[in-house]
Amino acid sequence: MSCPQCEESARFVGYRPKTIISLVGEMKLARPYYHCAHCQTGFWPWDEILRLSPERLTPGAQEVTTLLGITNSFGKAADRLLHKTAGLRLSESTVERTTEAAGERLGKRLQQGEVFGPKKPWDWNKDAEGKTCAYVSVDMTGIMMQGLDGAKAEGRMVSVGMVFNPQPGKVKNDAVCMPCDGVRYLSGLYTLEELGLQMRRQAAQVGMDDAQRWISLTDAGSGLEHFMDVNFPLAVQIVDFRHAAEYAHDFAKLHASGEEVEKLAAAWCHTLKHEGGAALLAIFQGLDRAKMKPSACAEHDKVLTYFGNHHKRMDYPTYLRKGWQIGSGAIESACKTVVNQRLNMGGMRWGEMGGDAVSHLRALHRSDADQWDAFWCYVLPA
Repeated sequence: MSCPQCEESARFVGYRPKTIISLVGEMKLARPYYHCAHCQTGFWPWDEILRLSPERLTPGAQEVTTLLGITNSFGKAADRLLHKTAGLRLSESTVERTTEAAGERLGKRLQQGEVFGPKKPWDWNKDAEGKTCAYVSVDMTGIMMQGLDGAKAEGRMVSVGMVFNPQPGKVKNDAVCMPCDGVRYLSGLYTLEELGLQMRRQAAQVGMDDAQRWISLTDAGSGLEHFMDVNFPLAVQIVDFRHAAEYAHDFAKLHASGEEVEKLAAAWCHTLKHEGGAALLAIFQGLDRAKMKPSACAEHDKVLTYFGNHHKRMDYPTYLRKGWQIGSGAIESACKTVVNQRLNMGGMRWGEMGGDAVSHLRALHRSDADQWDAFWCYVLPA
């Protein structure tokens, strides 16, 4: 047999025993051991063929351990859940190492351009004009970090991207976000450039090119308009209605007082929804700053800048008439379900590798079910 290190001939030495951990309990194996005299390296080919982890776990045991490690704390998975569900007794550190190793493998494969499973175009839902629509969205959410040896470290922003196929709204002119018939998530400590490349791969695999219309939904955060221009240039860009409405409401609290605040905010939001961002910008531009307090003037400058920059992506009457989504509730929900529900549990702090790895796995697990299965699928070499 050839040595995997130097490819010189290695000789068979004998069989060496090893106890492995599987989903049916511990098993003792005798595996052939080879030694290479050229590079003085010994190896067990069957360990690689069986894909045993350094903790002696079989692939099936690794998958179950990882699944519980990304849905619960590592300690809870080790102390209770693994034993109850699979009869496995592992230490907390073993669960952590197994989970993070799987996430690291996933991240490398994604970075190398792999998309899991066969290409399968979605049956894109149609809008009110009978046109099929594909949606994309991007957001970020923070996680707490720690440095080496538990040292304090600044938090990091985890990027979350999604390609999705929401169901048509049941009520006309309604901004309610609908459930999705298909969704692909990506999450990790990505730059926007890295995230965009991977999102395009996911979009291609579900046949986004087949959709007649592309629609992007964001909260107008820094860099997101450029991100969509570069990665999804055909998409109609929509600023999340709720974020825009919050700007109007915050200004109303400083421009008016008492009961007038809610009345004014409701009137402005009605204008925003039924006449669009340009109409609301015109109202703000016509206000008399001489009657405003300094704090209101500062907020007035803020809304003028915000709506001045983004009003072209706030044509909500047109969007609603066509039956399009105008709220970024889907991506905000993704930030919670993909990242926060696991990585932001009480008191949690993450190392960079661990936070990145678990984010990758959470995104894969929350995506269409065939994605997780395709990642863990393995065919023995011929």
